[in-house]
Amino acid sequence: MADAAASQPQVSDAGHDDAPQRRSLLLGRSPLRVIFRVAQVTLLLWAAVVLVERYNATSTQSVDASSQPADLVLGDEVVADAFDRGDGPLGGDWQVVTGNWVIADGSAQIVEDPAGALVPALAVTDVPAAERLVIQMTIDSPKDGVGVVYGYTGPGEFNRIGFNPTFAAVGVEQIRNGGAETIGRFGPVGIPATYEVSLEFARDELQLWVGNQVVGQVALDGAGAPRSFGLSSAAGSPAKFDDVRVYVGP
Repeated sequence: MADAAASQPQVSDAGHDDAPQRRSLLLGRSPLRVIFRVAQVTLLLWAAVVLVERYNATSTQSVDASSQPADLVLGDEVVADAFDRGDGPLGGDWQVVTGNWVIADGSAQIVEDPAGALVPALAVTDVPAAERLVIQMTIDSPKDGVGVVYGYTGPGEFNRIGFNPTFAAVGVEQIRNGGAETIGRFGPVGIPATYEVSLEFARDELQLWVGNQVVGQVALDGAGAPRSFGLSSAAGSPAKFDDVRVYVGP
């Protein structure tokens, strides 16, 4: 009897040791565990995408154009007009080409033409020859079509920059023989009711700023920095211009 009992097969302890391993393997292949892992990865990817979008939105936010000056090296000031002389005709070194220009309340103003204007109102002045030229001024007008001209050589020969708050856009036109050709269109550009404009002419290129926001570039096609610039308003839009400064070099 003792031999029979001794001959009965004994349950190996190894069988008990393998059971947790089998359960672990089964759990590792569990559909619920796979779904859980997929959910974890998806959540991490979504969080990463949200962070990237928030960073991009922050890094591309428009600068407050009404309060930030352009980050430019200015050079030597050669022209300055704060229009702080008495009310009356524009005067100074300005040549009135078209439109009713006056000085009022310490600014140069184009008086609105109730019937509208078929050609832009212009008042221009000369600047010294320079390899690099920076022109800055403040414009106060919520109307479209107010802007700056450069390279004026006659009533139908100049380039014109128009600011259009309604469409959040800036356009650059080349006027030749009375016809207009668009050579630059930029947007969206935040244009408040009062804004500072900076024009930098250098390296055969015009770089245009509204406040501290670079709007775009226009090639000068070998013409170099202009010898004249001016104030402009299209369609009889009223506008105020102030604190005009011109710098040359370095």
